[in-house]
Amino acid sequence: MESGYAKAVEAVVASVAGSRKPATSIHGSRINVLAGSHLTPAEFTELREMIEAFGLDPVILPDLSALDGSRQEFSVLASGGTKTTEIETMGCSGFTMAIGMSMEGAAKILKEKFGIEYTMFGSLSGLRGVDAFIETLSALSGRPVPPKYERQRRVLIDGMRDAHFYFGGKRACMALEPDLSVQVSMLLDETGAEVSLSVVPTRSASLGGIYARHVRVGDLFSIDGEFDLLIASSHAEDAAVRLGAPLYQMGFPVYKILGNNSRVTIGYRGTLMMINEMANLMH
Repeated sequence: MESGYAKAVEAVVASVAGSRKPATSIHGSRINVLAGSHLTPAEFTELREMIEAFGLDPVILPDLSALDGSRQEFSVLASGGTKTTEIETMGCSGFTMAIGMSMEGAAKILKEKFGIEYTMFGSLSGLRGVDAFIETLSALSGRPVPPKYERQRRVLIDGMRDAHFYFGGKRACMALEPDLSVQVSMLLDETGAEVSLSVVPTRSASLGGIYARHVRVGDLFSIDGEFDLLIASSHAEDAAVRLGAPLYQMGFPVYKILGNNSRVTIGYRGTLMMINEMANLMH
């Protein structure tokens, strides 16, 4: 699913972005945000709020926040989200942020076509990932970090100290799409847990980093070993029983948990929520 999603975003950027030029250049506070398929609708909303808190004007492509369940009555189309007219002027933005490795291809297209520089974020969870994102927003906007995010960071650090006793030395197995695998693995590394195995559906040349030697292309039936936590979609319920490990459900699809579309695991607040949920499963 992730590769098809990425190719669709690249196709839109190549064919639509820059097709409409405004009378004057936009630039200024306008930035492009290419968001991966690993984010939930609520996380798209959280992403927008974080960016706008710095006075920046994001054009998010795609904007899946429209799938948050807010539409009423029957409609084949969701309401809200990024407008076509905004996508058409992406070539006039001052900067591009790619959220997830799969979005770097689309960011490169914007750079080649319009000379727009970009930064790729492998994770918006964990201290390092969120810090890098917040620092970039501060640099782009020329504004200091809002006090609410400084406070959220302190709360996260306190929560991570408490949770370390539950994560330290634990072995985790993941069966997720590549972008989400990278994001979660970076967070687990900060908690003191070890990603013993990460099963992905397809090999990605970009997959690497702290758990590269543990990556295996396969499916849920190929998982074996002893783990303290299994992180995968709802399809992994039987695998979790077979392995004797608690299942933390995320990714696609998640149909065993009510309100997954409203779940936020990015940013300082979302990171702490995910840490607490995982720790409670291993407690």
